[in-house]
Amino acid sequence: MKEKLPTELSSSEEILEIWRANRKEANDYLTLLNDDELKMRPEGKWSISEVGEHLYISQWNVARMIPAVLSAKIGFEVGQQNDLDFRRMRIGLAKPTGFKNPEKMSPLNNYSLSELTPLLEKSMKKLEENLSGKTKTELEVRGVEHPAFGLLNLFNFLWVMSLHEGLHSFAIKERVKKIKGN
Repeated sequence: MKEKLPTELSSSEEILEIWRANRKEANDYLTLLNDDELKMRPEGKWSISEVGEHLYISQWNVARMIPAVLSAKIGFEVGQQNDLDFRRMRIGLAKPTGFKNPEKMSPLNNYSLSELTPLLEKSMKKLEENLSGKTKTELEVRGVEHPAFGLLNLFNFLWVMSLHEGLHSFAIKERVKKIKGN
């Protein structure tokens, strides 16, 4: 699925749709593995379980920051950012670049599927709750610094993070194919 650019979206619900589709793909592939396969750690890389935990941590932290950014406890006044190179950002998010993950977003555990699944559900629910009723205009007023793309309004930040989910979902899919010999 080719996701729309933020300038082509009109609501936070459309970003949630992208995020949900990417999460469903990740979940579909996670369920094909037994716990030993899920926890296999290729040399120098995270296990698939750890990738799933990273998705949980990332989404949970994004969901938790939404009210804090909107209430001006954290973040900056930003406004619309239609002049960003969204196409290049999308291309960058489609190809792993070796970008150094912020330490607070790194996995700490190697969960079983029965432990990981509720965490992924919990973070999605938190995101849905904190975005409920929020308009695109409301999310464009304030923003935060993204480690790779700099200062983004909250709407653009959420779009980037929904594509981040897609990048890791694709990585999970490719790893599962290798493990299963497909």
